Amino acid sequence: MNLLDFFVLQHFQITRLRAELLKVSREGAMQDAKVEMNLTPRMMEANTGEALPSYQVSASLFCAAGANDETGPAFKARVGIETVYQQTSGEPVDISDFTRHHSGLARQIYPLLAQELRGLLTSMGLTHIQLPFDLNPQSHKISVSRDEISDRLH
Repeated sequence: MNLLDFFVLQHFQITRLRAELLKVSREGAMQDAKVEMNLTPRMMEANTGEALPSYQVSASLFCAAGANDETGPAFKARVGIETVYQQTSGEPVDISDFTRHHSGLARQIYPLLAQELRGLLTSMGLTHIQLPFDLNPQSHKISVSRDEISDRLH
């Protein structure tokens, strides 16, 4: 199921911008960095019969390079956002179906996170760090935080 066929991105808000530069780099030094994206869905409004549900998806993008490598900077940067998806068509999608298929929203959420992360890295002087512009649609490496998934009402 492609949730983007039934849901629209109704709202997003930046909730976290955090960066730490641990070591200044030599100009032009190349280095590998780890990039990790996490998504956590939550139900916003209960299905009251007539109204279609809304879901909140917390998303974060983390990028870090190690302090052990002498060729480049050591840094950590994290960006977090909260999004709200409103169902606009079809039969109401319950929390279990939304949770099972929500990683499909990553290709819409990732550019929002990456844009903020690029700005954060640039402000730290890390202009040579390049993030991908899109996710591989075949990738199944998007982390889902199962312990934070619930059917709570907000």
